[in-house]
Amino acid sequence: MLDFDPEAMVMAVQDGVLEHVQLERGVFRGRIVHTAAPASRIDWGSYALSVLARGDLSPEMVTITLGLGGCGDWRAHGQAAANGDMIVFPEGGELLIALPPKAQWLSVQVPRARLEAAGLALGRCLDGSARRMAGVINHGLRQTLVDLAPVLAPPAHSPRFDDAAVAIAHDELLASLFGELARRGSASDTGAALSPGERWRVIRRAEAFLENRADPSVRIDDLCVAACTSLSRLERAFHETFGTSPRRYLMLRRLAAVRRELLRGEPQQSITDIATRWGFFHLGRFSQEYREHFAERPSQTLQTQRAVPASTHLA
Repeated sequence: MLDFDPEAMVMAVQDGVLEHVQLERGVFRGRIVHTAAPASRIDWGSYALSVLARGDLSPEMVTITLGLGGCGDWRAHGQAAANGDMIVFPEGGELLIALPPKAQWLSVQVPRARLEAAGLALGRCLDGSARRMAGVINHGLRQTLVDLAPVLAPPAHSPRFDDAAVAIAHDELLASLFGELARRGSASDTGAALSPGERWRVIRRAEAFLENRADPSVRIDDLCVAACTSLSRLERAFHETFGTSPRRYLMLRRLAAVRRELLRGEPQQSITDIATRWGFFHLGRFSQEYREHFAERPSQTLQTQRAVPASTHLA
């Protein structure tokens, strides 16, 4: 989508019916990338000029809109907003946003059940009206978006990733977003301390769930359901037990899975193939994380293992 085409922009947000009005003079340039997973939809867009977007959103899913960047203020339902803000709309919510020039935005649609499973109480936005939260996009969430951009917003002519990779990218972004919301105190049980017994039960349930999962895709809300707790309490249990967040713990498990495959030294497997299969799509970031964690580059692990004689493998 290069020129301003109102018909093409009606479906800027999946399953929504929106009207766009160009607010400033000039030649409009824009791009929107749509991706869908079994329980989420994501749209990543950028517009060169200021536009007004209004209309009705998905009647089936909660819509979370993030302002990633732009030259100037946003206007959401008549109120000033800024880059880094988030607006949550209930199912069938009405959107009315004026985007600044050079705006970049993200729209995430999830079933209400996923928010409830994570114990996220987002207040009045789930009672019928939109809710704005300022400054949600912090450094960690921005880095997640950079890491997932090859899947969620690939260059126009690059090959698209398969459905499994898209699902992993969706779950990774939602885990990061949900974690930030939980840390902001949006969960209904914020502040309630965990007893040692409850903490142990949460961890054992989570571990039992993970031990039965051989694939790289683990939804953070499924982990909450398995552990019989909310995300805020899951976060607290993991920090108190392992000294890290559930999301980073899941990442470290995937990193360990990559190392196991590299240590097998299968000749037909490349580092890129293995890394992407386990949900690492920004290869530069993956290599840095791997090197910092294991004190060697992925290529060194693979080369060392392939250099071992076959008789040694059998010993």
